[in-house]
Amino acid sequence: MDAAALDAVRRSGYRTVEAWLAEPHVPWRDPAACERFGARLAEHGLRAGSVHLPFYPSVPELREQGRKWSVIHADAAERAAACAGAADGLRAAGLLGAACAVLHLGWQRDPWDAHTQGWAREAVATLLPIAAEAGVRLLLENIISTGTRTGALRALLDEVDPSGAAGICLDLGHAHVDGGVMNELRDAGTRLAHLHVHDNDGREDAHLAPGRGSIPWPAVRQALADARYDGMGALELRDFSSGERPAAALCSETSTELHDFRIAWEACTPAPA
Repeated sequence: MDAAALDAVRRSGYRTVEAWLAEPHVPWRDPAACERFGARLAEHGLRAGSVHLPFYPSVPELREQGRKWSVIHADAAERAAACAGAADGLRAAGLLGAACAVLHLGWQRDPWDAHTQGWAREAVATLLPIAAEAGVRLLLENIISTGTRTGALRALLDEVDPSGAAGICLDLGHAHVDGGVMNELRDAGTRLAHLHVHDNDGREDAHLAPGRGSIPWPAVRQALADARYDGMGALELRDFSSGERPAAALCSETSTELHDFRIAWEACTPAPA
């Protein structure tokens, strides 16, 4: 992201961002470059409060070669590569000073069975001590698959992590498509530690600005207030121009569009990052 875009984020009133660990945009595999990236954020009055762990090696490799990572892949070597990438991502999160790191267990609409459940438990058990060493809280996200609904994630964590070190990142847009927002909020229980905030029509994971879809935001805000939720919420909105429009212009437009939503949100929950 260029300097103009970072300045636009700061002018919008945000000081905390979620860094998506995707090369070449964020140089997360090079510790020195990662630290320089964090310093660059600081120069613009920003910091990385959270990171999204990688689930592909790089953007070019995803687009041009279809390369993906999955910690529940049927091939052991593929699972190992995905877990190694997540481990390096946790270390990068620590270098950036992030409080938490969000992990995908596979991909949307993956089939789940006893094998995938076992591989998911193995991955989380492997990553927990690495997260602790990095000083980062590992969070599992609901990603529109039966094995990652919040009830299933909570059961997995209760088995592998009875101490409560890890938590759940509730993606509200994903929950609206799969499981129901209010159900997923309830089922996350005390493991709820982070939010991804965006909207859709309940059928397609569109990553629209809140208010442009059909998520019942007043009910969501009230449920979070009743639960005394005090974690962060990261706006996860899609650039429908696919990078053709300047990021600074998109940031400014989004800030204007979300003005009323942000006021209502901040009245009962922490401000989205």
